[in-house]
Amino acid sequence: MNLLKRNLFFGLLGIFISSMVMAQPIAGAKPDTTRKPNSSGLKTYKDVITAKAISDGGMLWVHKLDDKYYFELPDSIFGREILVVNRMSKAAAGMRSGGFFGYAGDDISRNVIKFEKGPNNKIFIRSISYAEYAKDSTSPMYTAVSNSNVQPIAASFDVKSMGKDSSGAVIDVTDYVNGDNDILHFGSSTKSALRIGALQNDKSYIVSLKSFPINVEIKTVKTYGRTPVPSSGSGGFGGGAVTGGNFTVELNSSLVLLPKVPMQPRYFDPRVGFLPQVIQTLMSIPKV
Repeated sequence: MNLLKRNLFFGLLGIFISSMVMAQPIAGAKPDTTRKPNSSGLKTYKDVITAKAISDGGMLWVHKLDDKYYFELPDSIFGREILVVNRMSKAAAGMRSGGFFGYAGDDISRNVIKFEKGPNNKIFIRSISYAEYAKDSTSPMYTAVSNSNVQPIAASFDVKSMGKDSSGAVIDVTDYVNGDNDILHFGSSTKSALRIGALQNDKSYIVSLKSFPINVEIKTVKTYGRTPVPSSGSGGFGGGAVTGGNFTVELNSSLVLLPKVPMQPRYFDPRVGFLPQVIQTLMSIPKV
């Protein structure tokens, strides 16, 4: 009996010691960091840009996944000025009312924008204006002009994930490109001149987004309602407002990366075939 108790005691002792040894970490082993939660709350890159995505690299990465389009913005592009030129690559039938504007190839708007990182995992597009300008960055006038010309935030995007190299940001631009805004589409003055009304989303779609070394090309088909012409009050045939159905156009937007060092402004010369821009230059008057 005593022999049986002794064997049972040593058997239990051996099991206890072996379990203690197995619980000890192996010397030199590295902890598993792949399962650490994302402190920013963002999805991983592979969860957003999956293996099914069709990717196009250039000024920035454009990813197409099913019916979604994503921009992968590198850190180097934040704060850089980008010229946006919007044209009608195909004009609508019946949109011209006797003038020479409204044909394929016509410019419909131009803008300068910047991508900017915002708080709470946001990416902003700022619309840049140089209507008022102070050249000397060391002068008090430059500070006063800057404080009086905060550039408006034209669009805001949620960051879906970090870039592939764990920098930059991935944003979903589908709704923005497929919608209607002053940055990529008709400006308000052009809409008024061409009697363009509200966008009809069910009759509009994205054709393509392509990235090149210094530019991104966006092509869309847009259908707008046509605003009525106010009645002249002179009777005529019915005397009411004229309605005109819809406009369907194909638009091309070129996003062109501008040089880091801005080019030297030049005075307007009518012999040079560039569109001028009126700029009000402000400077401090030296005391006599």
